[in-house]
Amino acid sequence: MERTGQCLCGQIKLTINDDNAELDVCHCKNCQLQSGSACAPFLAVALDNLSVDGDPKCFADRDTVSSRTVRRHFCSDCGSPAYVVVERAPTTAYVFSGLLEQTSDLRPKVHGWTTTKHAWVEITEGGLQYDMDSGLSPR
Repeated sequence: MERTGQCLCGQIKLTINDDNAELDVCHCKNCQLQSGSACAPFLAVALDNLSVDGDPKCFADRDTVSSRTVRRHFCSDCGSPAYVVVERAPTTAYVFSGLLEQTSDLRPKVHGWTTTKHAWVEITEGGLQYDMDSGLSPR
């Protein structure tokens, strides 16, 4: 299935061609800081199945609880987070679902780092939950 999306200002455009993409939700503090939100919902896709038009800036986040570097790609113009690549899954892109045009069919497969989940967030859809490392879907 092809999915498209873009950052707030339109400088970064994304196209995903991946029939096996799954929605993972991260509640770690670093993802909260990057997204400015209670969590970061990501569509996990094979990096080879992601096309990026534009030149996102990359921040190498080395100060993580897991001690694994997370490469956080974002628009340098509007600041929209675009996708991340984690050290232990270097061939997977975790694309922020908020950038995507079509999301009505997505349901979370897993919630990770629920130990730092905001207290008011209720997980009701029955997906897997992990207190810490969520076992995000590496490809």
